[in-house]
Amino acid sequence: MSSCKGLSRVWNQFFFTGFSGESLGLLRMYIGCGLLVFHTWQFATVLTLNPFGSMYYFLEPIWYFKVLGIQYHIPILSFITYVVLMAATVAMILGKWTRASIMVIILCIFYLKGVRDSFSGDVHHRYIIPMQILFLFLLSKCGEVHSRDASQHQFAPVQEWEASWPIKTMQLYVALFYFWSVIAKVRVSGWMWFAGEGRIQEVLIKRSVRWGVTGEGELVKNSLSFELAQHPELIQIFSHMVLAFELGFPLILFIKSVKLRAFFLAGVITFHISTFILMDVNFLLIPFVYLIFFDLVPIHAWLKVRASQIFGRRPSIAN
Repeated sequence: MSSCKGLSRVWNQFFFTGFSGESLGLLRMYIGCGLLVFHTWQFATVLTLNPFGSMYYFLEPIWYFKVLGIQYHIPILSFITYVVLMAATVAMILGKWTRASIMVIILCIFYLKGVRDSFSGDVHHRYIIPMQILFLFLLSKCGEVHSRDASQHQFAPVQEWEASWPIKTMQLYVALFYFWSVIAKVRVSGWMWFAGEGRIQEVLIKRSVRWGVTGEGELVKNSLSFELAQHPELIQIFSHMVLAFELGFPLILFIKSVKLRAFFLAGVITFHISTFILMDVNFLLIPFVYLIFFDLVPIHAWLKVRASQIFGRRPSIAN
């Protein structure tokens, strides 16, 4: 009985404490700002098409396009959807019709991601984490603080438990996302994935020569990736570092020091930059979601003070 009470206390301490309503509202705003850049980065290839060009049938439509019967691409519809997506994201940042705005964002992402993946014939996973965060925002009271909705309606104060559970769930999901990626690697490729002459070397070689040849018949390659592929001992060292950080990612949930958390996440950011440069793994901008691991209230206050100093204005007591 005492063990059950102990587990319940640990559960409640983890999920329902640590953040205020202000923390949740600020997180919605800053994550929204990150999404503005992330959307454009992800759908840039779709936006390069002629909006008034011909309609094309999808040769390999993504699974939910098949279910919905979406068989071809209408270029102008993608541009309209992108504009709606960006407008809804701005509305989410401002906290205007917050829940409705988040729902529109999710639907627009599903459509534009479906278009992109149906063209490429592959399912990209870069929106998995942002979509889960958006879903948790949708279920939360993030629109009741630091929002236009709050200025127009008299909401009850957001309690600590109401603000904490969505943020703590986001943290847990991101930590497990990296942890389970190791399980996925082992399931698909076995422990050879982490060998010097295994999967990483193969991907390095493929990605280093993916751009084909020039008009003069010379091979266009990423010389850094190609050179690294010739050194399996270095690859094995790096692969073991990846194994350690992905398996150990959940430890961040127990790190109380803000500086240690920032140091750990800086290492993860370095990892994503490296894989983008060497292997063209396009998770380069995903680190904007790491804001969930920090209480943004003191950070926002510091930024306001710095902004007031830069623009020559002193912060008011009301702010």
